[in-house]
Amino acid sequence: MPIDVDEVQRRKAIAQATLAVAARDGTHAITIRAVAKELGGSTAMVTNYVPTRTDLITNAVRAAESRWRDDLEARVGDLTGADLLRATVEWHLSTEPEDLLLRALWVEMLSSAHTDPNGVDRREPRASRQEFLDLSTAAGVPDADLAADVLSLLTRGYYVSTMEEPTYWTAERAGRVAKAVVDALIGG
Repeated sequence: MPIDVDEVQRRKAIAQATLAVAARDGTHAITIRAVAKELGGSTAMVTNYVPTRTDLITNAVRAAESRWRDDLEARVGDLTGADLLRATVEWHLSTEPEDLLLRALWVEMLSSAHTDPNGVDRREPRASRQEFLDLSTAAGVPDADLAADVLSLLTRGYYVSTMEEPTYWTAERAGRVAKAVVDALIGG
């Protein structure tokens, strides 16, 4: 008789194991075998839910998204208008250790786009751009659509920059950039 497994919980466990392997050994070390070993089981324990390396990485990135949403909501609290827009952009430009690890996974995921276009999670960047558009509109930014594009490029470019020069791109430096960009977009 097959073992009854909660798929959502198994995917979460696989995501946590993937992050553990990446944190300990680097993103290059993520393999189905390494994740299965981290879980203490066979490769079938992984491949029944995430069949490829790209799926492992995408699963880990998606698992982080709900934590990101909770963290963002806690950070912005009851802010509105331009303050909410500024705080949201600053949050996107954080440099917590887990953020750096997830950015490394994100770059790994993107690097597979030419061989596995379905492995790239395109929902989160679209949702992020829409959020910037909504916040820019609510903040009264004259060209909210342009602002959403600029903020999307700023945050995505920052993710890569923190991997290239992690010591240069401190939270303080990124915060100054975020404030300047949002102030320029608002017209302030």
